[in-house]
Amino acid sequence: MKALLRWWLIFCMSILAGGVAVYFDLHIDLYEGDQTKISFLILSVFIFTSAWIGWCTSKSEYQYQNIATGWFISETCLALGMIGTVTGFLLMLNGAFADIDLANTATIQTALSKMALGMSTALYTTLVGLICSLTLKIQLVNVENENQANGQ
Repeated sequence: MKALLRWWLIFCMSILAGGVAVYFDLHIDLYEGDQTKISFLILSVFIFTSAWIGWCTSKSEYQYQNIATGWFISETCLALGMIGTVTGFLLMLNGAFADIDLANTATIQTALSKMALGMSTALYTTLVGLICSLTLKIQLVNVENENQANGQ
């Protein structure tokens, strides 16, 4: 029962953090800054997995296979964030310097804006992947600690 209450606290804090992000329009910044939209895939996986971990926490019996799947999904969120990072860097460097005329400031500004969009993709996907992975791991440790305390 304590593990379920701890999971509920973690879940509610995640919802609160999401609400604060929406209040400050961070979801719009994320949508505009992430060209790949991998961040939204990570967030979707996070939401469904958090609900699934809550369901696993509420069950009385411990199933190691379910928890191992949860650990895999949390690592997948991290890997998706890294894929977004690499993709963002590729977008940043792909053709950014091809059409630069050093005498023309407009071409330099265009190249810098392309580079900034690629860099924002890299950083946003990394950040979302790290935060979602860490939060899922906290939830999974909560389930495992409760089951170890019960001797299962």
